[in-house]
Amino acid sequence: MALAGLLCAAFFFRALTSSDVFMAGDTLRDFYPMRHYWASRVSAFEFPDWLPYDGLGQSFPGIFITGMFHPMMWLHLVLPLGTAAKVTLLTCFPLALGGTYALMRAFQVPRAGALFAGVTFAFCGYLVCITNNPKYLQAASTLPVALWLALRYLREPGLGRLTLAGMLLALVAFAGDAQAFVMANACVVGLAALEPLAGPWRRRVGACALLILAGGLLAAPQLLPAAAFTAASEPGARSLGEAQRFSLHPLRLWELLLGPFLADPVGTQGIPNIVVTRLVPSGGFGRVWVDSVYLGAPACVLALAGFAASVRGWRAWVLAGAWMLLLALSLGEALPVYGWVYQLVPFWRPFRYPEKLVPLVSLGLAAAAGLGWKRCLGPGGSPRAVIWTGVLVALPCAALALAEGLGGAWSQHWLRARWPDIPGPALQGLSGNVVTAATVAAALALACAALVLLRERPSLQGALFVALQWGALAWANEPLYQLSPVELLQTPPSFVQRIRERVSPGESVRVASSLREARPPRVPGLSFNDSQRLYLLSSLAPDALALWGLESANEYLPGVSPRVRQLLHTDRTRWFTALAPRLGTRFLVLTALERQAFGERLAARSAVEDPLLGLTLVEYADAAPRIHLARPECVADRAEAARRMLAPTLPPPDVAIVECAEALPRPPPGPLGQVHVAPGPPEHVTVDVEALAPGVLVVNDAFQPGWRATVDGVEAPILHANVAVRAVAVPAGRHVVALHYHTPGLTAGLVVGALAWLGLLAACLARRLAARRPRAA
Repeated sequence: MALAGLLCAAFFFRALTSSDVFMAGDTLRDFYPMRHYWASRVSAFEFPDWLPYDGLGQSFPGIFITGMFHPMMWLHLVLPLGTAAKVTLLTCFPLALGGTYALMRAFQVPRAGALFAGVTFAFCGYLVCITNNPKYLQAASTLPVALWLALRYLREPGLGRLTLAGMLLALVAFAGDAQAFVMANACVVGLAALEPLAGPWRRRVGACALLILAGGLLAAPQLLPAAAFTAASEPGARSLGEAQRFSLHPLRLWELLLGPFLADPVGTQGIPNIVVTRLVPSGGFGRVWVDSVYLGAPACVLALAGFAASVRGWRAWVLAGAWMLLLALSLGEALPVYGWVYQLVPFWRPFRYPEKLVPLVSLGLAAAAGLGWKRCLGPGGSPRAVIWTGVLVALPCAALALAEGLGGAWSQHWLRARWPDIPGPALQGLSGNVVTAATVAAALALACAALVLLRERPSLQGALFVALQWGALAWANEPLYQLSPVELLQTPPSFVQRIRERVSPGESVRVASSLREARPPRVPGLSFNDSQRLYLLSSLAPDALALWGLESANEYLPGVSPRVRQLLHTDRTRWFTALAPRLGTRFLVLTALERQAFGERLAARSAVEDPLLGLTLVEYADAAPRIHLARPECVADRAEAARRMLAPTLPPPDVAIVECAEALPRPPPGPLGQVHVAPGPPEHVTVDVEALAPGVLVVNDAFQPGWRATVDGVEAPILHANVAVRAVAVPAGRHVVALHYHTPGLTAGLVVGALAWLGLLAACLARRLAARRPRAA
């Protein structure tokens, strides 16, 4: 473990020697805001059941990706936000390295070969670049340890091993990646089927089923709320097209061997959006899921050599076939395979983004390299397979480098044919990348062949192989992880201060942000990536604005109410100019071009400009109060309510479109009364109502299962209002209306999980105590 820590420290020296923190992608957009929210609630001894900061509100435990039960969350109670996140992320890499090493050692791979496999997985392109999305990094880095413990249990079933293996499977779920949890269980099934030491089939099946059950029960606090939420909402992909966004483009398969030849490691520290849109488009986004999937030429050589040396064994073909299937699934829209799975396997439909399967592809190739080491470089191995494979890999790489360097074979023919108007700097950069990557790959492959000559000195050979692989991964992947100044997290943007000046202290404020994919201007004195982070924060995009205690009318997390999504996506212009203010949104951030496009439809009292970033903050003149009395206009169903809300003219501001089973009394013209909202946590809303006539109390928060309402202590139905929000009927007079939220499935999940954890630990303790008792003579 000391060596693993040293290798990780050397790889991430920039992060360790700087006060800057990881801030790319969803690390900024949802990881920091969700951890900040969790820590603020738990430190106040409150349970965060309801998240008000995204899509008019949604369940916090029910959203799988919040990962609120992962033990690393507790770091945020004792460390600053950026520091806690940095520790969380950096801990993943020694865990991935050590877990892969242990897994390989369980298959009798020599120590050097196991270390080689661990280095390959820990510093592969996916894991390094997914520092932009910590929940998926945590799940991927935990997977090898979970599989190692599962293998030990399958070989020798026992209560202690069952407990440890089940705990690690649960930890994959607690990381916040449902798909990784499902695939981890699928890998357990594969181990049970293929492991020769797992015993007879009856024992294999029983042990495998028991382990999966144990992992599921231990993870019940996360699984049951997510299952209840899934049944009542649309948290995942709603179509095959949406599911296949962020597919791995076939062109990027060359990265597995050559390295990230499409990336700019200096300027953008990744693949520029112009290259994404023209060469590797995915789902209409101007960015990719990860900027590198490089696994290292030495790993590819050893994996291919191991397969060549084991070509007569049926297990080699089964494992190769499984790996190819995972690769085909990760390609998503490029092949029909993902579509077949989406259509034929119902539980697969909530999952999104085929590129999320790349860590399994990476772990599979790392394991294949380790097994190839055992087969070719271990005692009685076939070293010639490494020599031949190294030469066969080096020849086409060298040919590509020469063809491109001397005649522009790739850039002038293949690239220009697909991108005729490619800018000169982009053409030169991509051409240079290919020449460099192909040359390095050829040199690495030949070096692998040459190192076989050191077979009589296995310690030196092993050290050089590991150094070669680590160096290749550091050269290609180390420049691609992104850091930004922690001050960006600590300094509220100028618009936040403007908003605070315009609202009462403690008042909940909701903001809409009309920006699409960020195309930030370059801010003097800041790098491209830092400019992008500043732009995102300044635009008050969801969910980063939760860092400043501001709520969002936009959706970013997958738990948004389908009713909110219906209004938001049916007519984007109407949402920002009419519907968002009607649903309690007071402010809007937009660009100058969008403000011009919205025109007079954007009724605003005032506007504040940010000339540096080209952003405008406007305040809606007609924003409805967050909670107010209204006259009910009853409609039969959601479709009729949507028709009224999406009509050219909205109902009057004091009218709420309510889906009523029975007609509600309509108050006469005139004032409706007053409301006073008592301070309290977001799960408990208490309103003192003084109604001059019967009406409805409208709460402009998302209608979600789990809310209950009482009027003067008597249970009252919660009605759908204005399609997306909640309403409670109130009679004339003074009343107290209380709304309480509890995540469906959470109580059952906590009870089941607690019983499973306590039951397994108690059983282990009882067995240990029984083993210590002296046996009767």
